[in-house]
Amino acid sequence: MPNENLKSKRLSRALIITLLSALMAALVWVFGSAWLLNSQWLPKRLSQIEGVDVRWSNANSLHPGRWEVENLYLAREDDALPVSVEARRATLSLSLMALLRGELHIQSLDANGLRRVTVGDIALEAQGQLQMANTQLSRAALAIPNVSLNISEGRLIRLSDQASLVQNIQLRADASLESVTTAQIPREELTSELLNALSAQLTIEAQADAWDVFMPYLEALPWLTLDGYGHLTGDLNLNNGELQRGSELSLNAPELRLSVNEQRLQPRDTDDLRWLIADTPPQLHTAVGEGTVRLAVEDDELNFSTQLTNVVLADSHPYATNTQLHLATSIPNQRLDQLDLPTGASLELQGEVTRLDMLDRYLAHTFEGQGIRLAGNGQIEASVTLRDATPYHASLSIQAPSLAAELLDFSAQGSGSLAAQLSTEETIDATLAFTNATLSHHQRTLMADAVITLNALSPLKPALAKENATARLSWQSARLPDISVLQTYLTAALPNPAPLQLLSGQATSNGQIDFTTEQMRGEIYLEGKQLATRWQHSEQQGVLESDAQLSLAIRRAALDGTTLDISGSRLRWQVADTQSTSEQLESILVLNEGRFQRSDGSGDESSDNQISGEFALEGSVQRLGFLNTFLPDAHGLAIAGNGQLFAQGAFQDDRLLAPTRLRVNANQLEVAFLDYIATGRGELTAQLDTAEQAQLSLGIPHFALMRLDDDRPHLQGRHFALTTETERFSDVLASPEPTYFTTRIALPITEVPDFTRYNRYLPEDAGVTLLGGQASLTSEWLLEGLTAQGNLTLRAFGAELALLDQQLKGDVELHLQLTEGDLETRRFNANDSFLRLENVFRQSSAGAQDAGWWVQLTMEEAQLEWDDPIRLTSQLRLGMRDTGLLARLFLDRARQSEWLGRLLNVRDINGSAQLQINGERIQLHDLTLTGGPLLLLSDVTLADKSANGALYAHLGALGIGVELINSEPTLKVLQPRRWFDRWRAANAF
Repeated sequence: MPNENLKSKRLSRALIITLLSALMAALVWVFGSAWLLNSQWLPKRLSQIEGVDVRWSNANSLHPGRWEVENLYLAREDDALPVSVEARRATLSLSLMALLRGELHIQSLDANGLRRVTVGDIALEAQGQLQMANTQLSRAALAIPNVSLNISEGRLIRLSDQASLVQNIQLRADASLESVTTAQIPREELTSELLNALSAQLTIEAQADAWDVFMPYLEALPWLTLDGYGHLTGDLNLNNGELQRGSELSLNAPELRLSVNEQRLQPRDTDDLRWLIADTPPQLHTAVGEGTVRLAVEDDELNFSTQLTNVVLADSHPYATNTQLHLATSIPNQRLDQLDLPTGASLELQGEVTRLDMLDRYLAHTFEGQGIRLAGNGQIEASVTLRDATPYHASLSIQAPSLAAELLDFSAQGSGSLAAQLSTEETIDATLAFTNATLSHHQRTLMADAVITLNALSPLKPALAKENATARLSWQSARLPDISVLQTYLTAALPNPAPLQLLSGQATSNGQIDFTTEQMRGEIYLEGKQLATRWQHSEQQGVLESDAQLSLAIRRAALDGTTLDISGSRLRWQVADTQSTSEQLESILVLNEGRFQRSDGSGDESSDNQISGEFALEGSVQRLGFLNTFLPDAHGLAIAGNGQLFAQGAFQDDRLLAPTRLRVNANQLEVAFLDYIATGRGELTAQLDTAEQAQLSLGIPHFALMRLDDDRPHLQGRHFALTTETERFSDVLASPEPTYFTTRIALPITEVPDFTRYNRYLPEDAGVTLLGGQASLTSEWLLEGLTAQGNLTLRAFGAELALLDQQLKGDVELHLQLTEGDLETRRFNANDSFLRLENVFRQSSAGAQDAGWWVQLTMEEAQLEWDDPIRLTSQLRLGMRDTGLLARLFLDRARQSEWLGRLLNVRDINGSAQLQINGERIQLHDLTLTGGPLLLLSDVTLADKSANGALYAHLGALGIGVELINSEPTLKVLQPRRWFDRWRAANAF
């Protein structure tokens, strides 16, 4: 028992000592740890661990190795990857054994009132909680097997410039970082090692700037800029540094700005695509609207997209409104450090375009600065895919109720559409279509109500486009409101002044033209109804109303205007017949060959834009009046009619080359010359023999001849020929002055069925009248400028004529030899002309009297004025068989008294007289006749159908005087010569 009590006492004593020791140790730990924790001795000793910085303000130890601290600052100091945590309060549990080894091993960290977490250059400032477990934090290694973060009211800051990247962050995240040995790892490899060890899941909501969040992902798209501030949400799942399917980050912004710098849409080392880029600012296109930016992992790809609504597109000014825009790009999903940033993107757009002129800077520099310019508004749909800053595939569609386009001084307006495609074969296919369009040139309306389509196909690369680009221009149902606007273009292709004027009328047109980079080809069809045209600028004559159809075949035309081939073109022209308005006269012209060239001038401005070419033309022509422009008006030359036309020739530098020929086989040919018209079936030829020598000649084997103002039956004849020529053809083209022309006219055989038609040339009441008979006429004329000469021979057999109250019958020959003629006054020198009457006899109730009588009047110093009636002043030489017929014509007593008739009948008479014929009378003055014993002196005037005058006859020893008053003779037998002299002196004029 004593031993048991002793053992009991010893056990109690040991227990008491142990309890007291434990109590003492606890008191020492409590007071010692409080001193250690709050004296900063322990944080300083911890910070002595290489690469670690630990600080706090106040701390309490719950048990050894676990403390509650305030204002905790825990950092891994390393240039490659600095990491730090700041919190107002935290529960910290450290491994004491690790501390004894000089290492910082955080068994757990539960931070409440989190202030800041930094990783590298990024700092997260927030309120929230941070939990970490089993964290190794040293320069040699980094491991965070379990970390959890739950924050609100956070913001993300870039430390290098203190830029606030994300604000109002709400974040929940769970992550793990497997142990990474950071010592002796190059800095460029550290990120890969860390990402390979990192896995995380996080949910975030924040206010962020699109530039800060997404532009690092888009830095391989230098042409794209994204700006905007909005609400950021995301659910991200990261496994070993790779985002997992379902991960998504999105930003909703009330105003999002997407900018495209087109100057960067080309490789920097080449300018192959420069033709797509505007050379004049601005080059920046912006899209502003409400939008969403989204980054998500789908189908093993990391997809980026931007969706904008209510977008306004602008360069320097807005050009599209109420637009929706979608931008998307994607890359294969890999570990974050192994991602190849996107170099391509797709863009889709639809909305309302308000300014199509924004396309001018891409199109207007073509055609040497006179390229396409657009205006208008409408609906737009567009999409483009870019690869490596190069357009890969694109499409554009614009529906414009108001569309206008200008090209090379041409302008088109109407409703229309623009569609364009860029294929993956780097080919552009564009179509510009108009409906109800108006086409104008130099503000002149050419077409209206037209359907116009322009399609262009071109390689994307300019080097290939210059060789292989093609285009097609087509139009249908186009209406030409007024064909007179075409006069400018017609005048450019015709001599000046133009022989044809387009006055009025409407036409319709269809056509199609195919273009390459060097030439064009196609066909233009034009049809007009009731077109009013005029020939030769005449106000009273030559105005036609006609229908026409033109088929212009363009086989080849160089775009620089140097060559043109329109062989095969055809013109049909229907003109209403003035004699039968129900019939139309149709002309058809076919240009079998029509090849033309324009010289480049070779530096000589005077020869620029001059045209040369060859042509061959044939067809049926109903109106030959187009040749009248080249004929002299002073010669009265004019051509009309119809027939088969053939023309062939060439010209150079706007001048016809020899030989050039034009031939017309005329079914009906009308030739006006002087005051006459010859008609009939014949042939007309115009030719250029040398550079300055040109000739127009025509012949009518059987012709009808009439005076211009004479409606009586035509004269008939054979072998009519007319030739007009010039030695100054170049001057004629400028102005057909009559002095440049020489015209020859031949009427070798002309039948005059009615001799009385020539009464018009005689004074109406002079008492000399043609009563009947047939005649033939021969005439030749030479017209040189405004001077003329010619001859005319008229022969009539058995012609009947009246001289006062007596009727005669016989043969008449009139020969006019006309020289020194003035075509303006129609005055001629008629010297050596003569009138001869043969086989003349008087017709009376007693039968034929004085048969076989003849007389010839030869003109000297004669002046003839060709008028209606004619005017003639001449000195006459007379010769006649005898005086008996004249005595019996004027003296009734000589007719009634046989002895007086025999007395006055003297043969072989010659004489002279002064003749004057005007529009009212015929006067013979100073008439002197001699023959044998006869001397006869007389002055006689025939007017008012009577003869007035005086006569003195001296026959041998017998003298007699006769005074005629109103054709009544009074004999003067007393001193007849003295009486006659007194009478002549009293009536001298």
